[in-house]
Amino acid sequence: MITTDHEPEYPAAPASVTLETARREELQSLQEKRLISLFHRAWEKIPFYRDRWEKDGIGRNGIRRLEDLRKLPIISKRDLESDLERHPPFGTFQGDFPAVRVQASSGSAGNPKPFFQTQNDWEVIANLWSRRFYAQGVKKGDILQVVFTYSLFIAGFTATEGAMRLGALVVPAGSGAVTPSERQIRILSEWGTTVLAGTSSYILHLADVAERIGMDPRRDFKVRVVCHTAEPMTEAARRSIEHKWGVEAYDNFGSVETGAPTFECQEKNGYHINEDAYIFEVLDRETLAPLPPGREGVVVVTSLFKQASPVIRYNLEDISSILEEPCPCGRNFKRLAKIKGRTNEMLKIRGVPFYPTAVEAVLEGFPELTTEYRLVLDRVEQQDRVTVQVESRSGISDLLSVVKKLERELKVATGLSMEAQLLSPGELTRSLKVEERVKVKRVWDRRGEKNV
Repeated sequence: MITTDHEPEYPAAPASVTLETARREELQSLQEKRLISLFHRAWEKIPFYRDRWEKDGIGRNGIRRLEDLRKLPIISKRDLESDLERHPPFGTFQGDFPAVRVQASSGSAGNPKPFFQTQNDWEVIANLWSRRFYAQGVKKGDILQVVFTYSLFIAGFTATEGAMRLGALVVPAGSGAVTPSERQIRILSEWGTTVLAGTSSYILHLADVAERIGMDPRRDFKVRVVCHTAEPMTEAARRSIEHKWGVEAYDNFGSVETGAPTFECQEKNGYHINEDAYIFEVLDRETLAPLPPGREGVVVVTSLFKQASPVIRYNLEDISSILEEPCPCGRNFKRLAKIKGRTNEMLKIRGVPFYPTAVEAVLEGFPELTTEYRLVLDRVEQQDRVTVQVESRSGISDLLSVVKKLERELKVATGLSMEAQLLSPGELTRSLKVEERVKVKRVWDRRGEKNV
């Protein structure tokens, strides 16, 4: 039974377990109540939504039940960008609320977009982060080292707040640009860090740094759990992290726009949706019609709790599906399947659809190479050409045979002929700015450039 008297509306863990195991009818009733409240709040305070809804013939009492959400228009990233262009510097989607801070998207798919947070917004997101950590085995007394970049991007700050809610001791190391990676390794060892929170690519990089200075990530550290978000963690990356560090690795799906909407539990079989705080939909990519569980489409999200800059039927442009079967962990929150990719990340090379993350599964079988890679796309004589830049480890002989084998296996895995370009140890790491990046960018598309 869900009770809210004298309790936070969006409780932190472990108190949130009552909500996470509530009956579906109770969760839907709570969502309906909060959706109606969100609609009225946005109508009164946020011109961006009110104007859009009025143009679509939706009045101030347009939402009376949960099913009415589908009456509202889908909001795209371009809609927010246009609002910012017309109403600089912050747009009208922030609303008239007493905001206490602003965070921004990383800008990986366009210009960074600012999102205001009220004190209540910030507190709720912190509570939701605590649910992530709790579900993944973090507990009071853990030493949790945050290696996300502390910047306009939100993950570093909210992960810190969430860990503190559980009573963990936070080490706010930040990225390698703030605390050099070798120093990060020393802190991990000397201070006895038990949990790492960061992007999967940077935590893999830290394992490489540890090995380079003569340490064994499995033997010389106390880390038992690593928690990820901010960039896709493929199953290949998860296996690499768990093997290199000897840990349990967990993924979390979210964004600056949303906060902390989902988390993996210890079953690692999809992302549980914090349904008291969000409504997730999966829609057909072309028609934007609702799809049943199990069907892949674009992920659309509504943040029920947000005061400043809420997202209401916002198209995240990520591809996934809703999982219908119950989770063995006992939670009744719906689950989102592993993200397949982003609509704008799918490449079409010589007519073949291709997600860059397919390369990671191939690289997993090459211990001679680091996990860093970059795809370089060129157009030569009206033909697309793909070069996969990879980085060798030190002391590897017969690199030519490694390159030839890699090219063969990439062809088998993707159906595309690619040229593998082998770079020296550290060369690609420096070029991709691993030490300072917020999230990884794997594609360098030069097809529109001259003299290539």
